[in-house]
Amino acid sequence: MAATLHTDRLVLDTPNGGDVGAVLELCQDPQIQRWLPIASPFTQSDAQFFIDSYVPHGEASGAYTTWALRLAEEAPLIGSVEVRLDEAPASASLGCWMGAPYRGLGLMTEALSAIRAYAFAPDGLALTELHWHSLAGNRASAALAGALGFIRDAEGPRTFDFRGRRRAVWAATLRPRAAELSEPEPGPLPPGEPRPDAPPRAATGS
Repeated sequence: MAATLHTDRLVLDTPNGGDVGAVLELCQDPQIQRWLPIASPFTQSDAQFFIDSYVPHGEASGAYTTWALRLAEEAPLIGSVEVRLDEAPASASLGCWMGAPYRGLGLMTEALSAIRAYAFAPDGLALTELHWHSLAGNRASAALAGALGFIRDAEGPRTFDFRGRRRAVWAATLRPRAAELSEPEPGPLPPGEPRPDAPPRAATGS
């Protein structure tokens, strides 16, 4: 089960059976379906699978951790964050999405600042690197990554198979020292290039 984290305005905990309806409703948003590799159309069975199978599998396997974002304890899910371990030791990739009604309020920046601290903490995930990937053109996601201190990768251009099409991917990396120096202020991240075949996992939401 994901460690429960608190910020000034949010509670981050494990998605549960009561979140199926919220996941279904929020994932109808065209922006989420545009930028994330989720089912499109996104159905009740997709939302049920996310809660009943996808989230528990990550916890059981230790491969990834998924948090629900809430405005209070036991409040409805308004977004989600995932940290997925990479093949390299102490390295993981970050993915997120925020429901349309809650964007533009700084809530995702607030949530990811808490995740960032937990990810690098010795008594948290004890990571040494966090990676961010997004489909090229997702400037809201790029601005979010830049605000959190991610630095664009210098690797050559790569693409990812997204719903049967090869799409360019932007990528960036964050390390603990950069995270310590970074304040969550809005600001664009210059377009970076992807790691080989890394899936786009960061979505719209600030």
